[in-house]
Order: sequence, then structure tokens, then C-alpha cells
Amino acid sequence: MPDFAPVLDGEIPPFRELPAWREIEKNFRTWNVPHCWAVRAPHAWHGEVLNAMARMYLCGAGKGNDDCAGCAGWSSSEDNGTTHPDLIVAGSLEKAANIDACRALLHELPMKPVVSERRLGVVPAADRLLVAAANSLLKIAEEPPSHACILFLMEGDDFLPTLRSRSRFTVLAAPPSSSVSPMPAGDAEWLSWLEGLKTEGAKAEGSKGDADISAVLSGWVSYAVRGGRDGLKMAARMERLRLLVEQKKLSQNMVCDLLILALREDLPFEHIFGGFW
Repeated sequence: MPDFAPVLDGEIPPFRELPAWREIEKNFRTWNVPHCWAVRAPHAWHGEVLNAMARMYLCGAGKGNDDCAGCAGWSSSEDNGTTHPDLIVAGSLEKAANIDACRALLHELPMKPVVSERRLGVVPAADRLLVAAANSLLKIAEEPPSHACILFLMEGDDFLPTLRSRSRFTVLAAPPSSSVSPMPAGDAEWLSWLEGLKTEGAKAEGSKGDADISAVLSGWVSYAVRGGRDGLKMAARMERLRLLVEQKKLSQNMVCDLLILALREDLPFEHIFGGFW
């Protein structure tokens, strides 16, 4: 099985403070776990995301750090990295699985768990799967074994629509790129950004601009997470706003007002959102 980065004691991965990750942890605590889960995050996080989600899923209590048989099944070696007999990874973190690796997952996932109560299949680089390999996973994604889950990890958004429709989709943060820019820093920059947003909105008649603002916030999150603990706190606020924009039917003007109050004025969320959140 391919190696992936372990979660080291004393280190806090950069995604741990994001609301989307806290929602993932809550889903495991309450065992609201889908049979297929697709997670989009910067590639640098994939090893830690895989490790953390696998440990929670293969734990009998969904915690990932107790003394159950599932947690006791983890082992480490110099050759194989961190492994578990009920974790099946197709391909590697660096290279998308080919059709043979996908077929191997299809063969192994339905088998009876070895030490845990469940089995987890992981498909890294799922947005880079060739069509034949992706199509080979459609049936098991629609009708997985009752004791199993499939986790799709990706950095981009080029995920086969038929697989996406069968999965719960969670975005931790957009991947860093040269086009990512920081949040406006002062009154002049905020004014310029708002004017540009109104100009773009006028060009797209009939659009409320929700998708565009969500994409902008995703980029700001990616930029902010590189700024240390203070940046993570701001990234968490931005991510919370991004989720609100995606979930609620708000006008562009209302969304802009919320952005100014929450990010520019730094007002507490409970003073802004009331019954929204």
C-alpha cells in the first residue's frame, strides 16, 4: 500500500481549524458517514486528510485514537509507511490510479474486514482519473458493500460528474495557485473590489453572483492558510462565509454587506448572522 503522511503528535495540520473539517469530524462523531465521500483540498494536505479520515472511519467509535481493534490495527514500517489491513488505496498520492488499480480496489473492498468493523477504499488524485478507470468505479460507488466507504481525494474540480453525483462533496480549500490573491487590505482596495464585482455582475444579467463570490472566497482561504495561526483564523471566517454563500439564497448586495461586516469590520458572527447560520 502506498505511503502517506502520518499525523504527528504536537502538530496541527493547517485544515484542522476550518469549519468544513470540523463538520467532517462532527459527522464521524455522530456517524453521519456517506458510502462515498469526495474531498477537495490542496495536494499538500492529502496525506494528512487521508490519514485522519481513515483513522476515524476504521475506529469503532469514529474517534480514531482509542484502544479499539480498528485503532490497534495501524502499523508503520520503513518500507510500507503507515498501513492498516482494512485500508485499500488505489494508486498513490502523486499519481492517479489506472484501471488495474481500480479493479484491485473493487476486488478487495467487499472482503470481510480484517480487524476493524469496516473497510475503507481511497482513490487519490480522483480528478485526474482516466475515463475508463473512473467508469470502472461507478457500480461500487452506487452500490458499495454495507461495511465499506470510498473516499475520493482531489485538488482540482475535474471530477467525473457521475461519480460526483454519488458522493458527498466537501471542499476544505481551493488549491494554491499563482492566480490566488489576498483579501483586500484597506478601504480603497475594498471599494475597488466591490466596484469590479458590480461590473462583472452587470455583464452576467440575471445572475446573483453566488458562484463567483464563492470562488473568490475559496481563493482567499487558500491565500490565508499560508499566513500562520492568524491566517488560519481568518481562513476559518472566510470558509464559514463561503459555506453560507453556497447554502443560502442571498442577493449579491446582501452577500457583499456580509463580507464587509465579517471580514473588513471583523464583527462577531453572532452579531451579523442571527438566524442565518
